[in-house]
Amino acid sequence: MEAQGSAQSSKNFRVKIILLAIIFLIPISYALYLKMTGWRPAETTNFGDLVVPAIPLKDVKLQSLDGKAVSLKDFEHQWLMVTFGEAPCSGACEQNIYKMRQTHIAQGKYQMRVRRLLVLSGDSKTLSKSSFKEYPGMVVVTGPASAISTFGKQFVTEEGTALDGKNRVYLVDPLGNLMMSYGADVKANGIRKDLGRLLRVSRIG
Repeated sequence: MEAQGSAQSSKNFRVKIILLAIIFLIPISYALYLKMTGWRPAETTNFGDLVVPAIPLKDVKLQSLDGKAVSLKDFEHQWLMVTFGEAPCSGACEQNIYKMRQTHIAQGKYQMRVRRLLVLSGDSKTLSKSSFKEYPGMVVVTGPASAISTFGKQFVTEEGTALDGKNRVYLVDPLGNLMMSYGADVKANGIRKDLGRLLRVSRIG
């Protein structure tokens, strides 16, 4: 009887080991299958377009509406939303700065980790800080056409650069890399969700 009990116990043990091995191997086998067949998810959870690889932005000296020098170094260690427009910023330009404001407000306790930048080309002589009183905290810069051009041409997507009138909103990480952009059709809520996710998981900025 003891021999039969021992044999049965040994058999049960082997069955358990085999079952554990099968459970362990199934996900590995499935992962290898997906890799070998080249499968990729049909959709991502991002509302914006990832810039791959991310583009390290070179610093360009611009100036605020009150004449102070502004550069990317002023935004170090912070997430930066950027959009470009023609002075005095109406139509699509105004829609974009509205999206950025709403996105920023919605970050709650993470607001201090995010900055907003509007880059204006054209004649901005009639503009002042009071022109954007509904957008407190947003930095508005302008500068010589050559400086605006040098800066804007770095913001590259499949549609072109920031100077091609695509009215996009760009996201720059705390290390100064352009890493995501949003088309004119993306709502503020989509940008909010992407940025909120990044702020929660990021250890930088």
